[in-house]
Parts: sequence; structure tokens; C-alpha cells
Amino acid sequence: MKRSSFLPFLPGFILFLSLVGTATAQGKTVIIPKGTTVEKLGPGHFKLMTPDGSFFDIMAYKKLGKGQGAPGAMGIIGACGIKDAKGKVIATGANGVLTGGVRAIIGDSGKAMKDIPPGDYVKIDDEVTWLPATIQFPSLRIFNRMALQKLSPQPDPPGKILSAP
Repeated sequence: MKRSSFLPFLPGFILFLSLVGTATAQGKTVIIPKGTTVEKLGPGHFKLMTPDGSFFDIMAYKKLGKGQGAPGAMGIIGACGIKDAKGKVIATGANGVLTGGVRAIIGDSGKAMKDIPPGDYVKIDDEVTWLPATIQFPSLRIFNRMALQKLSPQPDPPGKILSAP
């Protein structure tokens, strides 16, 4: 009687694939740049358009109340699809935390201020979110790393020497 030598490798291969999938879904901070505009598509569903045409499709957004979450935290994002100007998926994430810029930590009244350019903030559910804002995802599945880095450049690592102009 002949036995298949492939059968013992099948469980190991399935385990390997699950580990690779988990490793590629890494935590990541994505920056929403100044000049971004917002379009409300429905309850808890928004589209944030960046100046270069890329967009964040935010679904199941829940506003945080006063004193909830970390300082500057504006809300929890149930799901988010990040797409380039052509509509091609760059990355997807879930359970992200939207945090406004520095002014949100200092405080604001929730109203648009006069003498402040409209590209410095977006209003989501009548709450001002100062730009540049960040979304911290516990896991982010990246499909196009270069496009994501272009959209959301990460700060230089500590100790990097900047060249003089």
C-alpha cells in the first residue's frame, strides 16, 4: 500500500500561510495631510479626499465623547480602505483610532474658527479634526507599500543626519 508523502506537509503549509498573513498585517500609523476634504456618504461613512486625489473610505465611524480615549482622539474607525487617485486599493485597516493634530489637544470649541484656512481642518459629524491628523491601526494590510509611503511619509529615524541645503 502506497501513502502520499504530501499529506504530512499540508498542516505545516497551512500554518505557514496563516503566520505569513498575520505578519503582513502589521500595526501602522497613517497621516491624513493638510488640504484634505471630507464627504459624508451616510451615517458613520465618510470619504476623506487628499490633495493628490487619494482617498480614505471610512466606514462605521464612532465619535468619542469628552474624556474618552487618548488625548486628541476623535473617534474609532470600524473599517477603512485607502485608495489611490485611480481607485486602486493601497491598504485596508480596521479598528483605527483617528487623532487630530496638535490644536485638538489644546482644545477647540468644535466650530470652525475664523482666519483659519479651511485646509487646516475637516469637520466629521460636526466635530473639528485638525490636520494633519493620524489614524493608528492595530493591523493594516498593505497592498502597495510605495504608494502608502508617498501618501503618508513616516518621520526620519532617530540619529539620521539631515544634509544642509
